[in-house]
Amino acid sequence: MKSLLLLCIALLNTILGSAQSDARYHTHTERIAQFPKPNKLLSSTIDAEGNGSLEYTNPKNQVLRFRLLNHRLQIQHGGIAFQLFSYQNNELQKIETFDLQGKRAGERESQNEAVVQFIVEKKNEYLQKKKLIDDAEGNIDLKDDSKEQIIRIKLFDTNNLPLPEKEPAYISSKTYWECNVRMYWP
Repeated sequence: MKSLLLLCIALLNTILGSAQSDARYHTHTERIAQFPKPNKLLSSTIDAEGNGSLEYTNPKNQVLRFRLLNHRLQIQHGGIAFQLFSYQNNELQKIETFDLQGKRAGERESQNEAVVQFIVEKKNEYLQKKKLIDDAEGNIDLKDDSKEQIIRIKLFDTNNLPLPEKEPAYISSKTYWECNVRMYWP
């Protein structure tokens, strides 16, 4: 009986702790105008010192994520504080990056892209490769298939203007899969 009571108390503390961290950090989501309400906590890895990451989701099939260091927003590579993932039919359509104030922020060390749009040009080929990757839970070494022109990307700057390209840019199926499951941090 005593162990059951202790288990119930531990479970309640976990639930309340999660609710408190959600309330404490939920205001950060309001900085991103492109991430409308209502939204709710999807996942949190915040530890007692206030370090870790949070992901929020909304009915528009978007996921907003950010990291904290000592309970404060952590600035990532290129001044990026937030990543916004937009999905349609469980497929990643684009990733947008934002600074602390909620303005689009670009990857300065590359082409200053702030938006990456994904276009699956060969759906059947990707679905075959996706099944292989899913079956291996991502732990598979696939040959770079970007030359097969399965997934094309378009890059946009902080003003949402397309970046010039000499020819279409393609990424591998594995890279797209990793972006789709949000493995990439700036």
